[in-house]
Amino acid sequence: MEIQKAKCHSCGGEYEYRNSGNMIIFCPHCHHCDNVCCDFGFGPVTPCTIDMGTEKLGAITIEKDGRSEKYKLISEKYGIDTYLESSYMEAIGEAGRMISDRIENG
Repeated sequence: MEIQKAKCHSCGGEYEYRNSGNMIIFCPHCHHCDNVCCDFGFGPVTPCTIDMGTEKLGAITIEKDGRSEKYKLISEKYGIDTYLESSYMEAIGEAGRMISDRIENG
């Protein structure tokens, strides 16, 4: 993945991140969720990386369960390996909130 630079919309701090088709980026300075990019409408929303700058925090994957699909959040850093209640774009938001809570509460 290509490294790019960004300026945080919240604190103005500059940081680097890995560009991806599906990603959630948190600012490494203020921990604000600064960027969510998704192929919504053009293709699958997973796998979706979740990073703080260039540091990997986790990923959203999808698993088949018979005829249905379940979205899953996996984060080695925060010890998360759980199915999400939501699907598609709502799953991206649900996972982002879960990681944000872990960032803030350590």
